[in-house]
Amino acid sequence: MFDRVDEQRMVAVIEWTNDDDKEIETEFPVKFEVCDRCHGKGRHCNPAIDGNGLTREDFERDPDFEESYFAGVYDVPCEECHGRRVMAVPAVKDEDFTSEQKAAVEFVYERACGRAEDARTMRMESGGWV
Repeated sequence: MFDRVDEQRMVAVIEWTNDDDKEIETEFPVKFEVCDRCHGKGRHCNPAIDGNGLTREDFERDPDFEESYFAGVYDVPCEECHGRRVMAVPAVKDEDFTSEQKAAVEFVYERACGRAEDARTMRMESGGWV
């Protein structure tokens, strides 16, 4: 969500453009919490391996795969925290954001929605799934 985090000052910044095309940097006080994706391990299985789920049958067909899987052979650095094991999160509740902070979060949300739509379009144009 944040464009950068200043750990010395414990603030994160969102860089965004308002309706008047003015570039703004909005700061948020932050705290660090254990990463939800890797649960503080810094790594997780490559989604290409288990992103669609695995069944008991997958392991029964290939016992070596099961051993490798649980040994972490297919692990990659966490996609969310990039191996840091923690994530910067706002130190205040959403309802306590200033109007500028709320606008910055809305900008980030709209940017993410636009990128998701672009990705869907690219997949469809290349014969992929929605």
